[in-house]
Amino acid sequence: MTSSQSERALAYAADLTHEDVRALETFINTQLNRICEEVGETGETSFAMRSLLILVSDSAGFLHALLRLERPDPWQRAAIVREWQRLRGTAHSFNHCDGFDHDRWWNQVRHYDATDEGAEQERIRRLVDDAAADEGLV
Repeated sequence: MTSSQSERALAYAADLTHEDVRALETFINTQLNRICEEVGETGETSFAMRSLLILVSDSAGFLHALLRLERPDPWQRAAIVREWQRLRGTAHSFNHCDGFDHDRWWNQVRHYDATDEGAEQERIRRLVDDAAADEGLV
């Protein structure tokens, strides 16, 4: 893509870059660290926040590793979509915070690429057609 990072819209997981992942991870960590400072060092909430920071780091690290693959297998392609959605979902709660740039990388991706999306749509069409045939509607 030739547009600048701030103008770029993600359509598919195949469009994700390491910079996208770092930006989202940094955003989440900044928000979580702010809350950690407010919560303090003791108590169940502090433990939960530290655990969430670890989970975000692990998810982002896994996503970085998957993005390094030249030709990911189908399960790896699905994992890229899932991990992006997991990080995106974690960040969603902080949508109201200052400095949030919704247009830059806050896109939901449902498919790895256009081929994956087309295959899913075809699979759904076949299921609908099969269900209609079973009902005698065709």
